Amino acid sequence: MKKILRVLLIGLLPLFANAQQTKLDSVINLLKASNKPNGVDTAQFHSALRNWENFVVTDEVIKRIESEAELFKRGINEDTAFYIRFIISNKNIPDANKKIDYALSLIDRIEKSTTPNKALLRNSILSNLRVPYRNSSRISEGLVYYNKWLLKFKQNNDSAGIAVCNYVLGGFYRTIGLNEKAIYHFKKSLAYLDSSKFTVPQLFNLTQYGGRDRWVNNIGVLGETYTYIDDLANAIKYTRLSLQMRTKDFEKYNRVGVAAPNYSAKNLAYVFYLSNQLDSAKYFVNIAYETAKQIGDISSLAIIFQNWSLLELKEKNYGKADSLLVKASEIVKTRNLPIASPFGTNNPDYYRALIRIEQKNFAQAAAFLISDIETVKNTRNELIRDYKLLAEVYDKIGNAQLSKESYKKYIQLQDSLLANQRQFASVSFEVEQEMNEKELSINQLKNDNKIASITQNFIIGIAALLLILAGSIYYRFQSKKKANAVLEETLTNLKSTQSQLIQSEKMASLGELTAGIAHEIQNPLNFVNNFSEVNKELLVELKDEIKKGNFDEVNAIADDVISNEEKINHHGKRADAIVKGMLQHSRSTNNATKEPTDINALADEYLRLSYHGLRAKDKSFNATMKTNFDESIGNINIIPQDMGRVILNLITNAFYVVDEKKKSGIENYEPTVIVSTKKLENKVEIKVADNGNGMPKKVLDKIFQPFFTTKPTGQGTGLGLSLSYDIVKAHDGELKVETKEGEGTIFSVILPS
Repeated sequence: MKKILRVLLIGLLPLFANAQQTKLDSVINLLKASNKPNGVDTAQFHSALRNWENFVVTDEVIKRIESEAELFKRGINEDTAFYIRFIISNKNIPDANKKIDYALSLIDRIEKSTTPNKALLRNSILSNLRVPYRNSSRISEGLVYYNKWLLKFKQNNDSAGIAVCNYVLGGFYRTIGLNEKAIYHFKKSLAYLDSSKFTVPQLFNLTQYGGRDRWVNNIGVLGETYTYIDDLANAIKYTRLSLQMRTKDFEKYNRVGVAAPNYSAKNLAYVFYLSNQLDSAKYFVNIAYETAKQIGDISSLAIIFQNWSLLELKEKNYGKADSLLVKASEIVKTRNLPIASPFGTNNPDYYRALIRIEQKNFAQAAAFLISDIETVKNTRNELIRDYKLLAEVYDKIGNAQLSKESYKKYIQLQDSLLANQRQFASVSFEVEQEMNEKELSINQLKNDNKIASITQNFIIGIAALLLILAGSIYYRFQSKKKANAVLEETLTNLKSTQSQLIQSEKMASLGELTAGIAHEIQNPLNFVNNFSEVNKELLVELKDEIKKGNFDEVNAIADDVISNEEKINHHGKRADAIVKGMLQHSRSTNNATKEPTDINALADEYLRLSYHGLRAKDKSFNATMKTNFDESIGNINIIPQDMGRVILNLITNAFYVVDEKKKSGIENYEPTVIVSTKKLENKVEIKVADNGNGMPKKVLDKIFQPFFTTKPTGQGTGLGLSLSYDIVKAHDGELKVETKEGEGTIFSVILPS
């Protein structure tokens, strides 16, 4: 049978080649016909592009189309020539690496050109390049590449570019299993998109990345990503919102492609399937199917049929489920669809294996899984899932040797996934650090230039004033000149001293924070070390049990190892979160933006960090900490690192005053600091209260003034409360103080909710 198929295939190859050549000639002829002396005949141009559907792009095809594209250049206007090349980069180049290399070289050529639609073309390629990167082994390279573009776009305030890069980076992190980081980048992308209106096509059918259709698409992808971390509530919330907006826009504007409801309907059906709400899942999978048929989006049907088969399998309709997957396989093969497509993962053989397992036909289930492993060989999450299931299938067949080999590959893939997650997290951290350093340098340069400009204008103004007065008061000129010089020197020294004091205040708070972090981070690190040692012992024991052939014990030990690895991962993330908090605190906030923040968690974190920071400096320090948080507040929009500085400063001051009162020797005195939050009407209140000595009323009007301090000389700069006051004002809030001499003080931060 295989020989007959091989002969048939060899016989069909010339026919395929001739059909390919005929289609290429047709495309070339239509492009030639559309290239008029006075511009482009758009009807024939679009006809050429339509003839290019499902076209396999070889080196010869690229060479001929490139040659034709060159003829569309008109002076400095290379838009049409670049658009044709963009179509090449977006078409079916079978080798993902070739597709990446072609797209990268095209971006370089566009950047060096003076074409009017440079940003539009470049951003469109950057958006589409995400798929071949995810189908290759070059995601690490992609992370670095897109992070560097992200920095450029931030420097140029290019919101469309920032949105593109964050969206693509989110997809990369989701592919390698860093799902929380993926969600962060998808949310960042959404923050730079305008959901209020569609963008207008600027070059043929290309629109700038940033309108309502992109927002709706990205909110759907965010919802889909929540399923990866089993957060089904948020998955339903965001996916339903995406579907509602897609349906509304589709009915109003009859828009097709990314704005059609079939993508979100398919995702919502899958979330309801995971939630075991089968009636809802059937309803939405039917919407996805009917919409895809209506707009002719045949490629999306492969994924829809895969989801649909799960519902039929749940109801034991094995024949119906199998027929859906046969159709899915035909679509994937005839359209030469990639495994990781923008619509989802095309791997129907995995779902066919699930059917055979339910039918107790384990031999065929193993065959389908082996086929799927060959298909998804570059997609590690699917490989891990397949090998684990294959080991279970072989175990049911009774083939212990193949079960053992499959389980071994499953363990190896898990190890490599964890290793690469650490590698990619390291790559991301290093690139972001580099970005932060560059941003700081750029901000410093801008500030220096601004100061230089202000100083220059000031000097010019003084000089002009002196020239006007010179005729009438020449005899006083020398004395005035000397006085101005002294004044200017004094002003410069004052600015320098002020900058140094502000930096000193920031570094002092950072030092207290770092000491607290050192204490906080030791706890999760102890867990990581302890569980790592336990896993080492378990793995030695695992090897012994494998040699004995005691596979029940092997599975039990493996479960323990996996459980310990989850604990290591959990405590590693705790340590990671603490370090990130420190980095945020120390980071420059010149360009920081507000983001939804859990104010209760922020206050609780800085309370503990302040306490441990003071304990690190003075072992004798001790105080009672109390909290009273209003859980109904939820997230509020603030700059977390700035508001963290405010809370840290208020809490550190409170600990200082109660410690001073304790040192005065008052009997039965218990130093206490209370941090509380409360939701008011359209506002949120954060209170830091202490039972220290309070403050005299005569100093209340001065405490928010720069350089005013009640601490002894050398123990404070007098800038902490001043900076805190400015930060709160910048958040459109209020910083208030209530005090009773001898009883204590309450600082209140009131912010818009």
